Amino acid sequence: MIKEKYKTPIAIISMTLCVFLVIGYLIVNPNTDTPEIQQPEYINKVFNKERVNEIDITVNEKDWEGLLKNAIEKEYIMGDITINGEKFSSVGIRAKGNSSLKMVASDDTTDRYSLKIDFHEYIKGQTYYGLEKLALNNCISDATYMKEYISYEMFSKMGIATPACSYAHIKINGEEWGLYLAVEVMEESFIERYFGSTDGNLYKPESTEAEGNPGPMPKKDGEKIDGKENKNVPNNMDMPNNGKGGTNLVYNGDDLSNYNGIFDNAVFNTTNKKDNEKVIEMIKNLNEGTNLEEYLDVDEILRYFAVNTFLVNLDSYAGNLKHNYYLYEKDGVFQIHPWDLNLSFAGYQVKDGQFAVNFPIDKPVSDTMENSPLISKLLEVDEYKEIYHRYLREIVSEYIQSGEYEATIDKIDNLINDYVKNDPTAFYTYEQYKNSIPVLLQFGKDRAKSIIAQLEGEQPSDSYGKSSTTVYLSLLGSMGGHGGEMPGNKEGGNGNRPSREIIKQFRMPPDGNNDQKEFKPGENRPGVGPPNNGFTQSRINKEILIVLVINIVVLLLALIFVFKFRRRKNF
Repeated sequence: MIKEKYKTPIAIISMTLCVFLVIGYLIVNPNTDTPEIQQPEYINKVFNKERVNEIDITVNEKDWEGLLKNAIEKEYIMGDITINGEKFSSVGIRAKGNSSLKMVASDDTTDRYSLKIDFHEYIKGQTYYGLEKLALNNCISDATYMKEYISYEMFSKMGIATPACSYAHIKINGEEWGLYLAVEVMEESFIERYFGSTDGNLYKPESTEAEGNPGPMPKKDGEKIDGKENKNVPNNMDMPNNGKGGTNLVYNGDDLSNYNGIFDNAVFNTTNKKDNEKVIEMIKNLNEGTNLEEYLDVDEILRYFAVNTFLVNLDSYAGNLKHNYYLYEKDGVFQIHPWDLNLSFAGYQVKDGQFAVNFPIDKPVSDTMENSPLISKLLEVDEYKEIYHRYLREIVSEYIQSGEYEATIDKIDNLINDYVKNDPTAFYTYEQYKNSIPVLLQFGKDRAKSIIAQLEGEQPSDSYGKSSTTVYLSLLGSMGGHGGEMPGNKEGGNGNRPSREIIKQFRMPPDGNNDQKEFKPGENRPGVGPPNNGFTQSRINKEILIVLVINIVVLLLALIFVFKFRRRKNF
């Protein structure tokens, strides 16, 4: 038997060990209340980032000719698709896109459309290992083939629910069709993968008209606006027009019809009028700046905009069109998710490298902050602004300065180089691809320097600064740039293309720099609620703190009990 005098210290030691074991387990496994969701099989099957997928599409020749002729109609045709040697029959195939679709349709020199594959269009219930739809993006307006891929990587690493993607070598009826980017379409399988169920509602706001009120038209640098010299506004910004649809999330009354740009694009068939009313309630509180955390996943939205701002991605909510984003609502709380990133890295509205690099972090939109309440109302709160700035610092330090950004570019180049070289339908030449890679690298470095300067108050954060750069955006590709013709604004003073001397500045060293650590693409860390932040792994969340406090209280009560028990015994 244990002697009476040892019972008390043994009890105290046992309770203490139990408390610290529980705390240690929670720190290592912070999601004990929500077990990690198993990733669907399609992630490893088609979104393996270590390889280029082989995709063969077989369709009736007449049906294919009809698709090419009437691509704008976005009508499905039936065909078979073989992915890495595995055949799926009777899938739906159609052209996809908006402005990019029109660009290809109006160009007699190319039929390189982006495509959407619907596995259950003709066979009910058919999926690709759980995936309903697959997008095959044609990399238009992107000489690097990397802008969309890297952008998704950055969003994912910041813990944003982001579609999976990988490269794919496409053949159609046995004909070489080129290198595409395969992207997970954001529907039920995507939401279930991240959040464990398809509860909630998903919207893809889209309007055929630009949102908001037109502000003063930007002038060329040096011209005057309201009697003042304009030095901070790019000379090629497209200003917003009056529009409807609610995609800017500006409150316009409680009439549901004022927000058709959102409600007509609900992804789930189960979304109803009550769900729509939740959107309006959120928009109203957002615009009033009230109860923000009750209606918004504020931390997730700030992380989204930190990445979007770094990327100068204006073909999004941050631009005049207010599109290419998803709203996800669950239990009345909203998140924003990214989509269609081929025009990131200042590929839309900005065609001057200096403006791109110096894009202001505290006015991260191309129209007005009043027309962009989802970010402007958050930045009006000092606490939220500080968090947003912290996330920008994380991106700079843990992705750019750490060497991961450069290692990512190098890794992708090694993976796709030969495919690009032999791409028969490419929008840009192989030489243009090679010339674009060092420019992409320089963009990241110079953008990081500008952001740090803005954060430190060394240059303005709400208007365009003066940091110099050697980045020539026309080498990266931009809106309207395809078919081997590089659009630009006479950067370098040499028409649409900079001189050979300028190009030489950006050529990669022949042996490269392999001293950087190998970049491992950010893994999705799914779970109910927002995914974990990929840049900062050591944060202790609120649940852990609560458990910690509870255990400390229990321990103190136990000690008090033992102390009183001993006093009574001695008495």
